[in-house]
Amino acid sequence: MHNPLCLRPSILLFGQSSIHALLPWTLTTQVESLLENGRIADAQALLDKAEIQGGQPEILQYLHQCTAFKLFGQTRFRDATQHFVKGAIDPRVLISYFEELRPALCDETPSPEPKQTDADNTRGQFMEVEVYAGVQKYMPSEISVDDLIASNLVRNYSPYLRPQVLSETDGADNIQYASTSAIPSDSVSGTRTHPATVAMRDILGTQAREMIEAALSALLVEQVEFWARDIVEITATALALHYAHSGDVSSLLASFRPALRSVSPRPPSKPSSRPTSSQLHLPPSETSAGLSPFARPYIHSLRQPTMTIRPRILARALETLNLWGPLIELWRAVGDVGRLVNVLAGLVEGTYHDPSVLDPLGQMSAILSSLQQPERMVTDVVIDPAVGEAERQALIRKWGVWLAARDVERGLSLLMSGLSTRAQRPTIVGGRAKEKDWGKEQEKTDELAVLAELRKTGSTAAKKYLEWLIVGRGRENSLLQCQLAESCVEDLFGCLKDDTIAKLWRAKSTSYTSTTPTTSASLLKVLSTQATSQMSDSGSQLPRMTNTPPPRPPFLSYFVSTTPDSPSKRARIKALLALQATLVSSEAEGETLAKHVQERIVRGGWEKVLGLEVAVLYSKLSEPSVVLRALHSLRDSVTAEAYASSAGVYGVIDPRVGASAAEGCELADWAKWFVKVMEDRNLAVKRAKTTNLGGQPSSEMLKILLQVYTEDGDILQVSRLLSSQAQSLDIPDVVSLIPESWPLHSISSFLARSLRRSVHAKHEGQIVKAICAGQNLEVLQRSYIILQDQGAIIEEAVEDGEGGGSGESLDEKREFVEKVAMQLGQGDVHVVDVEAGGGGG
Repeated sequence: MHNPLCLRPSILLFGQSSIHALLPWTLTTQVESLLENGRIADAQALLDKAEIQGGQPEILQYLHQCTAFKLFGQTRFRDATQHFVKGAIDPRVLISYFEELRPALCDETPSPEPKQTDADNTRGQFMEVEVYAGVQKYMPSEISVDDLIASNLVRNYSPYLRPQVLSETDGADNIQYASTSAIPSDSVSGTRTHPATVAMRDILGTQAREMIEAALSALLVEQVEFWARDIVEITATALALHYAHSGDVSSLLASFRPALRSVSPRPPSKPSSRPTSSQLHLPPSETSAGLSPFARPYIHSLRQPTMTIRPRILARALETLNLWGPLIELWRAVGDVGRLVNVLAGLVEGTYHDPSVLDPLGQMSAILSSLQQPERMVTDVVIDPAVGEAERQALIRKWGVWLAARDVERGLSLLMSGLSTRAQRPTIVGGRAKEKDWGKEQEKTDELAVLAELRKTGSTAAKKYLEWLIVGRGRENSLLQCQLAESCVEDLFGCLKDDTIAKLWRAKSTSYTSTTPTTSASLLKVLSTQATSQMSDSGSQLPRMTNTPPPRPPFLSYFVSTTPDSPSKRARIKALLALQATLVSSEAEGETLAKHVQERIVRGGWEKVLGLEVAVLYSKLSEPSVVLRALHSLRDSVTAEAYASSAGVYGVIDPRVGASAAEGCELADWAKWFVKVMEDRNLAVKRAKTTNLGGQPSSEMLKILLQVYTEDGDILQVSRLLSSQAQSLDIPDVVSLIPESWPLHSISSFLARSLRRSVHAKHEGQIVKAICAGQNLEVLQRSYIILQDQGAIIEEAVEDGEGGGSGESLDEKREFVEKVAMQLGQGDVHVVDVEAGGGGG
């Protein structure tokens, strides 16, 4: 097979001074001649024959492009499709003829979407694309395919059609085709409004868009390995834009994550064998980076793009077309969580409408929850690992508050899903402690900011978040604790507005306080009966109190165990624990809160129903005697004795009782928090070396409680108190408080125990003294034997004057041995005299 470039002449013409060779036409010349003469079918047949014979690829591509544009100019879009594909046309040239696809030719810019401009201004912007020099003359001069269709209709049918009057609906549907500015209006009117040409425009427009879809799809598959990255992105984006405008959602979703083959990082343009410049029209809002000195290629703010489409350009088109479902899937595929959640929020708020998106609020919650634990993805959102921790926390904070305003449980679950790991500033080794403190302070500041934002959206979410800060996180903030107590008290009074709950609580209080005190008259009757029985059995033995009933449980435990589980029950337990944990000694807010709550209880007449709450408030504002009297009026002797014996350090509610009550209501966090607060308060009191919050020691408070019992004539409680707290009370103080009319048997047990304790202490002292004396004697005996064996250290006497003085014998050993002998009771003790000057013995 011969080379088509090397032509061999078949006829030679000889002249007088020259020889002429008649060469056959080349394939290029023949096809171009056929195209110019309108014989497109013959040109196609010639190209097919040349392909079979194996022509040069570049020449064939050139000729296919010429044929394709010839057919394209005649609106024969279906026939032109295969020639565009075989000619490996630069897809940017085809895209430039479709106005809705032109945004794909632009680089993504981080600037906001520009404003729309007039159609006249869109023709003033261009970008350059290299094409074959011979192809340019076949390219239509019209700006868009719609103008091309209109021009052909005018050229072929305008002399035969008259203008028709269209309805407003028909005019609105066909207004996109009225952009033929180069055609006179009097000639356009007929083809624009006549029903026949309107139908033809629709058909040709559909065929043109079928052509661009087929051509781009085929080119993207066959030529992707030979294109630079930018051409691949432009083609894929244009194809996605076509799917969006045509309403092919399934194909649009499939184009979000195409399998990208290995694309060589070559320059953006592909050189041609016969290049020339062709200008493609672009809107001024989407000008290419090569034309504007301020436009630069945009790199995604989070990571390098992993998609073959340009998501920001496609997103603008989806927003314009109200395709919110595909837009959500686009940002989901890109991994842009901020924009994804923003679209879902618009659907929840009703700003956008798309029935195909199911449960947008649930999707938001799942996506934001995945930000907390990226390694445990609950959705198919590929969150970019390059997203910093600060950005994650900002998204969670912003949308967590927004979500809490619409779904309290989901929003708070997001905000309270775990400790935030704030990125710390770089520091030197010596500043690590300060850096740690700085991080904690910043975390607390963020939490307070979230609380302030939640309070703007609604009270329910703010209350629960405040409870989590204090109880769940254990934040030590007196102001927040007062706010928590106030919130719990509001819930408590809200429960009392329900008559059913108020009656139930009143019945519980009445049932608990219904036990009458044991007076002297009733006790004498019991004692006389017991005395008669005991004297008949054992002669002259004194009668004693027997079968004393055990003390009842504290009122708080009684309330928890007998009240059905309900939100009102948990609200009361929370209010009690919060009031107990609130300090008022040094905080004006706490004292104001306690007075306000006390006034509301009195004003509402709830003193009998909220007896324990009244006692807790008295412990903050009044003397211990008032607190003990309030507890005695409630008949809660266990709580009163615990309060007096601890000197009021823990408060009215014992930590163990409060924790048990909270756990009984399934409030484990409250139980742990309450115990911790009470223990910290006890340590603070001991560290400050203060006796108690009321200013009185435990013995004095027990005496006050004893006085309260005696004033009420409750002999049983007095006897029980004396039996349990005998070691903290003195006999003279107790005897002075007991009325003379009471029988001696009521305090006989206390007297016997006190005297027995005194005798026992005396005997213990004697035993300890004797043991110490024996140990001392044992030590003396062992030391005597050692000293006797070792001897003594002898020192010479210091002479007086210059000439010296006489030596003196030292009798230290003799004196010591004599003392030891006296202690041991020995008679004869031999002492050796040692002369200082002689040295003999």
